[in-house]
Amino acid sequence: MNLLKQRFRDQQPVIAVNVGGRNTDVMAALASAGAHAAFIDCERTGIGLDVATDLIRAAKVVGLTSLVRSWSKDPAVLVQFLDRQVDGLVVPHINCAQDAIDAVELVRYACGDKAPEKIVIVQIETREAIENLDDIMAVPGVDAYLIGPNDLAYSLMGQRSARTPEVLAAVDGIAKRLKAAGKPFGLPSKLDDLPDFVASGASLLYYPIEWLLTSALKDLTARLDALKPPINRA
Repeated sequence: MNLLKQRFRDQQPVIAVNVGGRNTDVMAALASAGAHAAFIDCERTGIGLDVATDLIRAAKVVGLTSLVRSWSKDPAVLVQFLDRQVDGLVVPHINCAQDAIDAVELVRYACGDKAPEKIVIVQIETREAIENLDDIMAVPGVDAYLIGPNDLAYSLMGQRSARTPEVLAAVDGIAKRLKAAGKPFGLPSKLDDLPDFVASGASLLYYPIEWLLTSALKDLTARLDALKPPINRA
């Protein structure tokens, strides 16, 4: 069995780092540092099919699981990533059970005997998805659920990234329902938010590479500042 699928089934932590762009050279560093998956984002970046193919291959060379988030849930689009041997799909805008069924069935169609090794993650990021969440959770073959707070905020409030009480309550409600159903799920979570992430029952940590850089550079700067000799003003 795919090791990442097993982690999802055991609800063990899964760190999926969004590589951000044409960054094939970071794959080895991510793998050696303990990331579980390279999140290749074709929805919110300028990555197209050719670049995604290079990233999938680079991840495979270093033994890192590749996950592609497509710009579309259209099976005609998703199948192109499967044909390029991606390890898993992150399917956006899953609004109803049929959307999830279509994603799972596409993997079976495109991958044949290898389908059980592929990973299917569906995004929950709209008001409609919340309303249909029970039906979506009932679809067999989905490995994990990724809550999208930014798009959910837009769906609920008309503004991406809004952190209103309504949005926070919606995210919390989705998490509670997924946890109660025993479904592996995750969402973006910065370092300061990790206690809440763990307390919610989430296991899939979506982490953009710029957040890693920001944290590392802040730590580096603080360490350098601490080592500076005192200024002698005498």
